[in-house]
Amino acid sequence: MRCRLPRPLHAALTASAALLLAAPCTAPPARAAGAPPLRVVTYNICGNMCSAAPYDDDRRIDSVVAQADPAGWNADQLFLQEVCEPQYDEILARLAPQGFRGHYGPTLSGLPQVCGGHPYGNAVLVRGPVSATADLDLTVGGESEPIRVPCVRNALHGLTNWACSVHLYWDDGTRGAPEARRLAAQAGAWRDQGLPVLLAGDFNHSPGTASTEPFYSAGFAEADPDDHPTWNDKKLDYVFFGYPDLTRREAEVLPLDPAVSDHRMLRAVGLRG
Repeated sequence: MRCRLPRPLHAALTASAALLLAAPCTAPPARAAGAPPLRVVTYNICGNMCSAAPYDDDRRIDSVVAQADPAGWNADQLFLQEVCEPQYDEILARLAPQGFRGHYGPTLSGLPQVCGGHPYGNAVLVRGPVSATADLDLTVGGESEPIRVPCVRNALHGLTNWACSVHLYWDDGTRGAPEARRLAAQAGAWRDQGLPVLLAGDFNHSPGTASTEPFYSAGFAEADPDDHPTWNDKKLDYVFFGYPDLTRREAEVLPLDPAVSDHRMLRAVGLRG
């Protein structure tokens, strides 16, 4: 698909000041006056469930790393879900020479049937300095695994923002909706402190549901306002910009790569005034 133009605090939070070392769009947008475009990728890589043939872990890692290539998409921030820790470690090792740092948030660990016993969870990788990390525990009770969101505070293009990799619960909304409200409340608190926020990931719910509405209501601008499917025939993956000076956003959903994941990659650009 071609690039297209658009149409309080309850989460448990821990933060650390320690730094964790961390193919092109059809028509790359022009630079906004005064600020370079912010280029992001979110991808549920299905790193545990999609392990048998025809899935290929080397191709999976290569496809993520390629998104940061300056000659290609040149991503500034990468948001990954359903990631085995060794996959994250390899991606970060390959991106670190380009100035990337990252934060991995495990949700399961020590289970032989999950990632071969390695931790399993979500990750965010960003180009440039990281001044803090946070782990938001959105779990409301009754989920089959904890719902945790890793975040980093990143200095990028002369602006400090919070960037969080989201994976809400896959249910009828009974738990996904209160998880979404907790996340929107924390993101709103950061914005009230004057810090822009970018939320990206697998929200596991369709547009207009109780599990996505809190982000629209909080004033976040969705990168892709159309219903382009990202998993089977459903739209489950999103990029939400929480920038007060956002003037334009664009997004594209890439074709499914059956050797990597059961989700499609979503890429987005935000331009500030």
